Formats: sequence, C-alpha cells, structure tokens
Amino acid sequence: MTISTENTSVMDLDSTALKDETLDHLITERHKRLTTSAHLDESDHDDHQSKFKTLFGLLKNFIGVKDIVTLRISLPSQLLEPIGNLEYWNYNDRPDYLLCIGDSDDPLERMLASIRWWYSKDLKFVKGKLIKPYNSILGEQFSCHWDVTSPKFDIKGNFINDSESNLSGSSKGDQKYRVTCLNEQISHHPPVSAFHYQCEEKGVSAYGIDQISAKFTGTSVKIGPGEQNKGIYVNLAKRDNEEYLLTHPVASVQGWLKASLYVVVSESCIVTCPKTKLKAILEYKEEKWLGKPKFAIEGKIFRYDPANDDINKLKNVNADDVVAEITGSWRGQVHVTRRDTNETRLLLDLEKLEAVSKKVKPIVQQGSLESRKVWQPVSSALFSKDYNRATKEKQIIEEKQRQKASERKANKHEFDSVLFKLPVVNGKPELKPAGIDACGKELLIN
Repeated sequence: MTISTENTSVMDLDSTALKDETLDHLITERHKRLTTSAHLDESDHDDHQSKFKTLFGLLKNFIGVKDIVTLRISLPSQLLEPIGNLEYWNYNDRPDYLLCIGDSDDPLERMLASIRWWYSKDLKFVKGKLIKPYNSILGEQFSCHWDVTSPKFDIKGNFINDSESNLSGSSKGDQKYRVTCLNEQISHHPPVSAFHYQCEEKGVSAYGIDQISAKFTGTSVKIGPGEQNKGIYVNLAKRDNEEYLLTHPVASVQGWLKASLYVVVSESCIVTCPKTKLKAILEYKEEKWLGKPKFAIEGKIFRYDPANDDINKLKNVNADDVVAEITGSWRGQVHVTRRDTNETRLLLDLEKLEAVSKKVKPIVQQGSLESRKVWQPVSSALFSKDYNRATKEKQIIEEKQRQKASERKANKHEFDSVLFKLPVVNGKPELKPAGIDACGKELLIN
C-alpha cells in the first residue's frame, strides 16, 4: 500500500495504536483514493478484489432474503474499509453545485440547477471504488465541511469549464462559501440516519433520511430506498423557502463474478417543486443484457398541478406541458434542451468532475460519538494490517452497544437523538438546538 505519512508507509506501521494525527491523515487519503479516479496501487487493488470475492461468497447464503440490510450480520474486520458509513455514504460529493441552486431568477433554471446537483452528488460511484464501510452504531455522528466557490456559467447557462474548480470545487481568487454537513444514526434496527447540509450564506440547505433496502439476486445486489427514506429535500431560504423533493431510484451493484464491481441505476428520480409548479421525471434507461452498459438517461421538466399530482412516468407527460428535456449519461455528459429557445446546451460533464474532499476536524477534537473517534481502535488496527486486533476492537464496540440496548430496554427508555428531533415526520429531519449549535461550530473551524 502506498498511502503514507511524511516518512512512514502503512507497510512499516506496527500493530500498536497509531497516533491521532497519523490516523487522520491515513483515513483522509484512503477516502480520497476510494472516492475519486486516483488509482490504488497493484497490491491494494488485489486486496480490494479479494475482499469482494469473500463478500460474494457470504452473500450467496442470503439469496431469497427480502432485505439483507435488516439482518444482524457482523462481518470480519478484514472485509471492511477503515471509513465510517456516515462519512462514506454521503449525498454531497459536489457541494459547489448545491450552493448555487438558488442563484437564478428563472424558476426553470433553478429546477435545472437542482438536477445538475442531483447527478453530481454521487460522483464516488462514478469515479471511485465501491467499498464496505463500518456499520454505524446508534447515536453515531459525523460532521464535516467544504470550502468551495460557485461554478461558472455563461449568459445562456452553459457551464464554463475550469479544470481546477472541477477537481477541487474551488478556484483561486473567487469568493469561497462554506457548506456544512451533519449526520447522525437515529436507528440501528433498521439502520436509519438523518443528514443536513447547509450553506448559510447562500440560504441553501438539503436534508433527509438515509435508509436503504437490499436484496441479493445471485448475481447482483439490488438497492432501493427504505420505508422511511422519502428522498432528499432542498430548501432555498432566499427564494421564499422554495422546496424541492428529489426521490431516489433503484440501483444494482453488478460485476460480482469478476470482483470488478460497478453500479447500474434503473427506474427514475422524480423532482417536484410545488411553489414553482414545475416537476421533472428523470428516467434511467434499462441496460441491455448484451454489450457494455450505456448508463443512459432521459428526462422531462413540465408544468404540473401540486393538488392533482399523479404523473410519474415519462410516457404520461402531456407534451404541451413540457418546458425542457434532459438527455445523456449519468456517468458522462448531461444535456438540456429548453422548449422556449429550442437550444441544447451542456448541463453537466461528469467525466471532468471529481468528488470534493471533506474537511473533518482532527480525531483529538472529536466527541466520543463522532465516527472517526468511535472506530479509532479498529481503523488503527486495519491500517496496521493487524486483523486479529481489529476484530477484537470491533467486537468490543459491538458488545458495548448490545449492553446499552439491554439497559434501555430494562429501564424502558427510548433512544433520543442528540442532533435531530424524533420522530422524523415524512422523511424531513429537523435540527435540535444541539444540531443548530453543531452547524455553527463547523462554520467557525479554521
């Protein structure tokens, strides 16, 4: 493995606990290599493939199980990456595209901006490697921030290519905005987390519930939104609290037989904005059995009546209501054609983008429930390749959670979230005062 601190490679690390600053560096660099197009070295790539061959063997035992996410499975530590689920499973790989959603005075352009962010938010699945992170413990928290500049567009809305900002989300000399992120695991069985992203200066926020269901078919893992997962809400405070709801499609993880995994998306994402009375159906085209996947998309933006909202298929959209059409690939270029101008322009070029790295406060400054702090002993052992110690440390964490669950049951106490109000209604989590305070603290970090 080539990830290293200044003069110490991972191969040289002994099995003793790593220093906090060393572990911070290793986790950040590992996350960057797994979520961008940066290549793993040959030995690391072989190790990555070996993990999924082993995992594939375990999954064969669960063919026919309705939802494998609900099973209480404790995986061997050597199959896990030293990254927490809340840190990895994040819907904001391009925070710069989130903060600019409300910039335009044109309601259609704001809808297009929300769609642009939608296709950019999961770049790690386009450019990076699929991994198995740690399962979050109940009450686990993750916070981070990004300092980014707004993407640049010409007068017609065409994206202006800037190679530096494409990679980092920020250009020298331009005003930077801070986007904050809060996540908390609010249920363990079933696994459910709440998230909140915010650019206070721009008045833009995104929030929702993250819960998935998964089924193994024998050759692929089919993943869809769980019962509590209604989608992602985007709020534009400076546009009279204009709100968008973007629903999740269905994804399949394929390539298990060759241990070369990739994601295929099916069905559709539906975007609604009741205030502007605009709606979008973004359809992911079905892949053919033969040949390479094309990852094609097709979409329409149209006027709708929020009080009589029953159109959820492209074929049912009235042609007279269509105001724009979307074409392209969710792994490549996405184009839009506005009906009022009949001009086609580039909305997004995913081939030229990378996920923007998160800025996470050092482990030494983290509370006992924050992700990197929770999993510190396990991560330290994994980076040292001491899998026996990693397994023992993981078992200690899991046993503590079982004890806490037993105590709550015996005392008839319900779990209460620190950052979010419970119960969450209609998939829209609200921050508690402690959550608002946590956002404020993230803004103050240098």
